[in-house]
Amino acid sequence: MAKRTATLLSLILILSCLAGCTPNTLPEASITPGVPDVSDPAVQTERVGFEGGNIGAGGLVCGGDDGYVYYRSESDGWKLYKARPDGSSKTRISNSIAEDINVLDGWIYYIDHLDNNSICKIQTDGTEETKLTEGYCGNLYVAESGMYFDKRDKNNVPQIYRADLDGGNQKLLVPNMSVAYYYMGKVYYCNVRELGVYDIAANSKRTLIKTYTYNVSVDESGIYYLDADKNEVYHMDLDGDTVRVVLQGGDFVNYSSGNLYYMGISSNENGPCHVVNCLNLATNETTQLIEEANEFFDRDGNWLGITFKQWQEHPETIDPSLIDERDGGLKNGLNESVGYVYVAGEHLYMRATLRNSIIETGKADCIARLDDGVTIWD
Repeated sequence: MAKRTATLLSLILILSCLAGCTPNTLPEASITPGVPDVSDPAVQTERVGFEGGNIGAGGLVCGGDDGYVYYRSESDGWKLYKARPDGSSKTRISNSIAEDINVLDGWIYYIDHLDNNSICKIQTDGTEETKLTEGYCGNLYVAESGMYFDKRDKNNVPQIYRADLDGGNQKLLVPNMSVAYYYMGKVYYCNVRELGVYDIAANSKRTLIKTYTYNVSVDESGIYYLDADKNEVYHMDLDGDTVRVVLQGGDFVNYSSGNLYYMGISSNENGPCHVVNCLNLATNETTQLIEEANEFFDRDGNWLGITFKQWQEHPETIDPSLIDERDGGLKNGLNESVGYVYVAGEHLYMRATLRNSIIETGKADCIARLDDGVTIWD
């Protein structure tokens, strides 16, 4: 559970971001019309075990082609689970703490935190759990052609590898880089200085842009990435020649199938607040998925009558008995926290800390389903 302390850094950041926005609006995206319809069944791609930018967002949720959603459970100690999209038929698959979850051809591939970030796989029925790759691994992308991931060397520097789906024939592809994305025989790589692409068949690589990128996602319409220094989301043609801004501001970015999901800034009667939005790049229409509560509540979900704005601007008006003298925070004060949206087919999920989760389940941390309203899903 997140606890709001005396530090004002988070709220100062909110206010500074809000300075350039009008209330209840977000920065308008600069869009070029004519984005390809990536849902067109005529578009042929290699079958993969991930969707959109889910892996770059931690890979905590993944849809399967069997109608189940595979995820790291918030209600059961981060263990690997599956459930129907409506939350029914919940089944524990493994006691492993999983990240970078991929599902392909009846197998779940994931990184196991309990085993020093090794790569493992297990059948979707929970049988034949197998370790595939030792070592501290990350950014696992699974496709028909193999697994693409990075692994730390003895100097703690990531190196990009490719391996068969059984872990064999492991081969170094790009040294001193992390995997940013995999798409159609090309590995997109990055570090704090550049974003590049490695063509596996041609055994060639080239730099696309010299900047610090994050949350990279690629499809036939192009390359999408967050410029961490400018705090702007960009679209780049697959050839790297044309670059344009699609969103100014925003955080926790995930692009998938023509939609850009991100956390932005808005405000209500209590002051500034975080919101999670979906920007349709073809229509330039923004839909708000959830608004984060910007006031404190206790561990039973009861409002404390203290807003973030009051905490920052008028702390002298707060009852001193509610303040912990040891750290300056509220003694029993919790706050909501939202983050990445995960796409699983036509459904949207988000790991969050929500007051309604306490009321419904007794736990603040949860996975919420965001399509057709907000539902506490796990």
